[in-house]
Amino acid sequence: MLNAQAQRIVESLGLVPLPHEGGYFRETYRSGEMIPGDALPVRYDARACGRNHSTQIYFLLAPGGVSRMHLVQSDEVFHFYRGDPVEQLQIFPDGSAQVVGIGSDLERGDRPQVVVPRGVWQGCRIRAGGGGDGYALLGCTVSPGFDWADFRLGTREQMQSLCPKAGGRVRELIEALAPIQIPEQTP
Repeated sequence: MLNAQAQRIVESLGLVPLPHEGGYFRETYRSGEMIPGDALPVRYDARACGRNHSTQIYFLLAPGGVSRMHLVQSDEVFHFYRGDPVEQLQIFPDGSAQVVGIGSDLERGDRPQVVVPRGVWQGCRIRAGGGGDGYALLGCTVSPGFDWADFRLGTREQMQSLCPKAGGRVRELIEALAPIQIPEQTP
């Protein structure tokens, strides 16, 4: 549920619910130039279509809302704009994991800009005990540009098998951010 301030931001920026992943978003930039499909690495599905050089979105999380565990085939750069700090779980291909704070409290270790390398599973939520604003407004830049063909949701079982020895905070975040099963349709 959005509080009044978060609702005003959603309305002002024209944000809509982000299917399957969670939160609210609006694409604000998609470069006009394309990377030809035959110039893309083989990890990209539908290589014949190519990809835009870059894309950018606004992304808003509300309390209790999450960005479910997912990965894309391009690097993502998250930018913190305002609101409460976010904790992001990143699970790397080798099974290692880290929790990163995205926010403005540098003394606490938060960073206003965080890179998620391609092929890294990630999800996030508002950090418990955050600033009390009741939302977090972020931006996300993706390069090569975002395409739904490159997006994969991960289940709780998949994340636990990637990090079988995970405990504490990582296990808690896997349980909070990874769905038990994946919804049937993807945009």
